[in-house]
Amino acid sequence: MLYRDIFLMKIQIRKCFIISTLLYTGNCETPYFEFMYRLMKTAKIRFLNDAKYLRYTVSPFTSEADIIAKKDQIRNKKKGNRSTYITRGLNNELLIFGKTYGASKYETTILCVALSEIAKSKVQLYQIAEGGLTILPKKSKDAIESLGVVEIYSSNKTIEEQQYEKEDSYRSAEYAYNLFEKLGDKKCAFCGCEIPQIIHGAHIWPVADIKRARKLSQDEKLACALDGENGLWLCHNHHTLLDVNILRISENGKVKYRSKISGLNASFLEVITKQTQLHDRILTDEFTYYLRKRNHSLKESLYSEIA
Repeated sequence: MLYRDIFLMKIQIRKCFIISTLLYTGNCETPYFEFMYRLMKTAKIRFLNDAKYLRYTVSPFTSEADIIAKKDQIRNKKKGNRSTYITRGLNNELLIFGKTYGASKYETTILCVALSEIAKSKVQLYQIAEGGLTILPKKSKDAIESLGVVEIYSSNKTIEEQQYEKEDSYRSAEYAYNLFEKLGDKKCAFCGCEIPQIIHGAHIWPVADIKRARKLSQDEKLACALDGENGLWLCHNHHTLLDVNILRISENGKVKYRSKISGLNASFLEVITKQTQLHDRILTDEFTYYLRKRNHSLKESLYSEIA
């Protein structure tokens, strides 16, 4: 397929229609290629021979939600396609977590171009460093910036270090991306809520405690703060409840609450906490390591099981 070359042409001649030579080599009708074709169509790239080589009509996406849903569908079918993530931020902005390496950088670029055509809300692109590359190629970046609707942010070691030093409630693009890689799309581990605007990446071993660890170097501390194994997706309520230690996760993945919570408050916790046992795939050795770090001063005897 020549969509990479199409891209470079699109970058140089943004407002022109581009010829897509859909060479019939291999399987060009996989769900992922269909997704890319539709993105290109949304970006106003004109296909001259799609009817000849494809068994379906390539139709553009009509909304941001349409793109997100299709990307999620592909991800659920094939884990290997988890290169770029799209979600909503706290202020309903569209967040794109895009890699800068290999074919992923082209997907990131065309995704921004397509969204610029239909997005009704602010779009923010977070460039996720990989393979020694920390930003998109200049032509791609220039093309995205020329759209006028996409804000571009970088994620590299220097930026992460600076943010880590400033904030105990560490929220970084790389950390979020690592959570996506391990856990998939935003979904509260304790209640199943999937409203992305209210779901956060919650550290298991808190950043404030990581900073106080005496036996770790600064690089090791930063690595712990960024590790996708050191976290869960939690809704705002459950994130706060975990942060203030009203909720506790046992090493076997059981979610418990402080025994001193009683009456209506205990009933409320039981109502909103539908998932009281973490899935085995979450309970890796690395996750358990962070859990032990968190729980070392939280006596399990002070907690009760949620009915």
